[in-house]
Amino acid sequence: MTLRSATKTLLTLAVALPIVGAVLVWVAGLLQAMGDPAGVRIIFYFGVVCETVWCVSLVGLVILLAITTLNEPPES
Repeated sequence: MTLRSATKTLLTLAVALPIVGAVLVWVAGLLQAMGDPAGVRIIFYFGVVCETVWCVSLVGLVILLAITTLNEPPES
């Protein structure tokens, strides 16, 4: 995997996962209103995984952008 494709992947995760998290919060509220505590618990765990992957992708994106910047030749 090249640095460019890794940057695209991490950027996509950094943008898309907050949207997925918002949808999961909405679904959890819907399930709560329907009286399904087991479903709310499952959606909560999916949300925790989503937030964890989002945090890891943000850290990875920052590190990858730093590596990409340091690999560029200096301007003359």
